[in-house]
Amino acid sequence: MNLFEFLMIALISLCLSAFFPLGAQTDMGGKWEVTISHKEYGVIRAKLDVHMQGQQQFSVVSHKNGVKNLVGGFKSTLARWFSKKPMLRSGALCRIEEGVLAPAPDGTLISGVLYLPMGPKMNFKGVIRQGYIQAGLSNAAGKQLGGLEATKTTEEGAIDDYPALIRSLAAVYEQNIYDRRVLSTPEWNTFIKKLGKAAEKAQDDLDIISAFYTRVEKLPFTHNYLFRSANAGQVEQRTGARANQLSLEEKSPETAVLHVKSFYCPARDMDSVMHIVLEKNYSNLIVDVRGNSGGWLEGGVTLAQYLVYEETPTGVYLSQKWFNTHPAPPSEAELAAMPAFTQADMPAFTKELAENGFVVLKVRPGQAKYAGKVFLLTDHRSASACEPLAWNLKRSGRATLVGERTAGAMLSAAEYSIGSGFYAVLPNADYYTPTGERLDKVGVEPDIAVESRLALDYVLKNLPGNANGAPSGNRNRENGRK
Repeated sequence: MNLFEFLMIALISLCLSAFFPLGAQTDMGGKWEVTISHKEYGVIRAKLDVHMQGQQQFSVVSHKNGVKNLVGGFKSTLARWFSKKPMLRSGALCRIEEGVLAPAPDGTLISGVLYLPMGPKMNFKGVIRQGYIQAGLSNAAGKQLGGLEATKTTEEGAIDDYPALIRSLAAVYEQNIYDRRVLSTPEWNTFIKKLGKAAEKAQDDLDIISAFYTRVEKLPFTHNYLFRSANAGQVEQRTGARANQLSLEEKSPETAVLHVKSFYCPARDMDSVMHIVLEKNYSNLIVDVRGNSGGWLEGGVTLAQYLVYEETPTGVYLSQKWFNTHPAPPSEAELAAMPAFTQADMPAFTKELAENGFVVLKVRPGQAKYAGKVFLLTDHRSASACEPLAWNLKRSGRATLVGERTAGAMLSAAEYSIGSGFYAVLPNADYYTPTGERLDKVGVEPDIAVESRLALDYVLKNLPGNANGAPSGNRNRENGRK
């Protein structure tokens, strides 16, 4: 670079600085009220403190008592001293690092890396215009995850009435939980008491949401979620029918693997892939539900209709309406006499549950049936709709289960408003197998227990015709989960 080029660059930079004054950027410092909208986490409101580091760099933290309020003073102090995790050392549940400002014709460009306690870091990029920040959020691969909006504030105190929110949450559980008796357990009493104390100290949504998820795993039932949303039906939006949940992989002319990413697939998609299986006349069908967190009734029932040879009772769902008048689930004989629900239709299921307080689910074989050998691959993430399928295929001997014990997260859940834009998802119906077993918090053990990542190779290696012979249920049980 010669002297003339250097002087020209310096002159242009000086002109840009005059036209886009950095003085406006220093106004970033101070407290901002922020709304984060995330596709998975919902809406999160918080107050964040912005600290300028020169004119163009900045960092951001939420209030520094977040970790202390969550885990207590003693643990938070130890974390500040000894932990290598930035969140624990700072005491703040949310932070933004690598913040950079840059002049632009229509405002000030802003970018940085956002950290939240519930997931991996996110990149954000946006603009400041007239004291208002609007930015997009994306993951490391560039996938858009949501957005961030913020305005400066001088208001102190909590963003919402969190104690009232928890009182409303408790009332909604009382009205809708599948069996009120679980709200008399020590686990529930401890949970709601600690959540109430957390609410008294909460300053923002991060405080109350983090407190909820830190303690909810100790409850004796699954399917509990808390989130703020701009729209009702958040769960339905996130868990409705999805495309590309199924893929079929041919391993040989005799063997195919059906990968089921989730059961949020419409019946037509399951029909399409199973018709290919029937046309190809595979001798072996390996159904892979490893990592499958469940889904709607439609996908699982449609698959089962291709696999069963006769009408098969698959279990019963019981709501509070049942348990208000019955001390226990129905016996196997009582279950056989109850009217059966055989539709792969979620709205119809929901209506029947509300009207009767129970839904007895049976699967009837479809006109087209697969007659070959079936192997079901499971792991500790195979949850919800995967588990009745696994239990019934194992019990009937129709399939050999290979892999790990399933998640033990098998209930029916629904979404309820608890005020201030918050919604709770909670289990409104418990599930019992035809023999009266409860799968929630229990799971289904495989016939052949092998490490999840080795399950597919194990089946392929031991198929009929191979040197090692075929998998044969409990007779070939490997080392189980510990």
